[in-house]
Amino acid sequence: MTNPPPPPHGGGYPPPPPPGAPGFHQGYPPAPGGPPGFGGAQAYSVGDAFSWAWNKFSKNAGPLIIATLVYGLIVIALQLIINFLQSAVSPGVTSYTSDDSGFSYSWSTSSMGLAGILVAIVGWFVSLIVGAAIQSGYIGGVLDIANGQQVSVGSFFRPRSIGQVVIAGLIVGIITTIGLFLCVIPGLIASIMLLFTVVALLDRNLSPVDAVKASFDLSKNNFGNVFLTWLVMLVTAAVGALVCLVGLLVAIPVVALIEVYAWRRLTGAQVAPLTP
Repeated sequence: MTNPPPPPHGGGYPPPPPPGAPGFHQGYPPAPGGPPGFGGAQAYSVGDAFSWAWNKFSKNAGPLIIATLVYGLIVIALQLIINFLQSAVSPGVTSYTSDDSGFSYSWSTSSMGLAGILVAIVGWFVSLIVGAAIQSGYIGGVLDIANGQQVSVGSFFRPRSIGQVVIAGLIVGIITTIGLFLCVIPGLIASIMLLFTVVALLDRNLSPVDAVKASFDLSKNNFGNVFLTWLVMLVTAAVGALVCLVGLLVAIPVVALIEVYAWRRLTGAQVAPLTP
């Protein structure tokens, strides 16, 4: 009897399930011992997460940087349009005062009026939908990297489950906002506990509510590791912002890769090995 051929890519991964099956977006079948992808945490460290993220970023820098830049320009352009429309329908009267040093000032503006408020509300909804499309497309491309697939710029512009991501974002936003009003610390804890909501939704085809529960349960059972992961992601983004904002073109992809790696490893799912 001849031996079966070795698995592709040398990673030992079984073939992906057919489209529509649970876990299709992740590219691997469910881990044993529980719901899709919840087969128990594997060995995990924040250092390994950062090393893996940096390795995958360096091997896919072109597509990641271009996608980050394009999405950033879209967000900036959208905000400028909303601000312009608000100013057009409700210009108001702005006055400035400055002290003798010239370094501090205060300003006052008149009420936006009904038209300005309507523009603000519509702009908020549009921003929410555009943000969900961006997040789903971007995280989808990062999940492709975690699956060991070859990615291109187009891999990050295939939004999926936008409506579900919008609902999940609203749930997380409401919970986090309420927490921030309760002396800030509860809001920070909520952001840690719900860190993996969108990744869970896209990776496991979960409903928004189930994705929130999955992130909460994972963070509760691995709070130390999740807290350190959240902290490293925060510091990475802050450092990127300090480097004349250009550093965000590197920091944002690395942060997303760290998040996906942590989610996969802590849920017992697989990630592509380091690329030589």
